[in-house]
Amino acid sequence: MNTFNGEFIQYSDKKVKKETKNLALYFTVHITLYVLLFFFLLFFAWYTVYIITHKFYAVSGPSMMPTLNAGIVNMEEDDVSYDGVYVDCTRKAKVFDIVVIERTNAKSIIKRVIATEGDYVTIAKGTDEFGQEAFFVYRIPKGEDFDSYSDEQAKLVEDKDQNDYSIYGYQDWYANSSVDVSGKYEATFFNTFLDDYLLGESQFEVRQSAGGLLYVKVPEGEYFCLGDNRGHSSDSRTAGFYKKSSIVGTVELIVKNHNFVNKFLEIIKFYFVEMSEFFAR
Repeated sequence: MNTFNGEFIQYSDKKVKKETKNLALYFTVHITLYVLLFFFLLFFAWYTVYIITHKFYAVSGPSMMPTLNAGIVNMEEDDVSYDGVYVDCTRKAKVFDIVVIERTNAKSIIKRVIATEGDYVTIAKGTDEFGQEAFFVYRIPKGEDFDSYSDEQAKLVEDKDQNDYSIYGYQDWYANSSVDVSGKYEATFFNTFLDDYLLGESQFEVRQSAGGLLYVKVPEGEYFCLGDNRGHSSDSRTAGFYKKSSIVGTVELIVKNHNFVNKFLEIIKFYFVEMSEFFAR
């Protein structure tokens, strides 16, 4: 029978603690690496889908200031900075979404959806919170009883608190529109949508509310869009309704002062917001 010397297996509490510590460190490092690898692969898969379903557009022109800015010249660095937007091409546009609209033989434009198909909309004078006369957009949503929906209910309050955006160039808008044909409506809106109606030749469906305002119905498959910089924007007031088929998609991510670093940081932040919402479900 074999015999073993007691000195054959040598150990001590100190050596056991050291080996245990090394083993714990080994597992900690490996688990951390696997977790990082998992999130890297998850990010890579998400970003692959993202770049397939999204398009990037540089902001040009002042029509969406101050929400989106373009062409701000830094004279000291001889540089021009601008905002950029990522558009989700798979998401249907809703009221108050920012959208990119493609035009035939012209540059794409960025506007905000104010009314969608089936809604009734008008732009007319009203009274603001200070009792001053001002122009407002009025919208009666699709499905609401037109006859019982008051003009006061229809009046949009366009500010950060209510709809998460503010109109800009308000005084310019009012000044540029003061020569309104009927004495009540904004001139460009009136000339595009209501002038022919009064002549009995309108191509649009127009209804008069109980309060006396004339509303135009947004046709099926079309949208009514405006710029946030209301005094310096060419939009539905002059161009008429935009077809749904010309809308690329909705703006999902805004990159302020666009450059590679800001773009990368915004995408990373957006990714973690998306992931936190996904795991919170």
